[in-house]
Amino acid sequence: MNAFIDNPTVQLRHEAAPADAVCLACNGRVDRETMLACLATHFQFPDCFGNNWDAAYDLLLDKVDALAVDTSWRFSSGSAVHTDPEAITSFLQLMQDLVDYASDRGIRLQVELFLDSGEVD
Repeated sequence: MNAFIDNPTVQLRHEAAPADAVCLACNGRVDRETMLACLATHFQFPDCFGNNWDAAYDLLLDKVDALAVDTSWRFSSGSAVHTDPEAITSFLQLMQDLVDYASDRGIRLQVELFLDSGEVD
């Protein structure tokens, strides 16, 4: 049994990401725009996606509702040169809200964010 089953969480890891992690970087940076664009691509958001955290949350709720098995979502900063700490904080809060939503519905979701490039700016 996976460890996260008993304690679904969002984890920030300062280590190399596994190969299956979704990269949130673009053009050497991780910020609000790149994170939202990567989420939109990976989770196949509709063209009318509003490119904001609230819209991402609403669309990701549908993804959580569709989960049928224990799931781990992995994300990575890639080799970003610039990582916006406010965007990281917003992303982590978004993911924690989704983990909490999933948990309230008996769905076990864990999210990991790998900061490959070390410290946040």
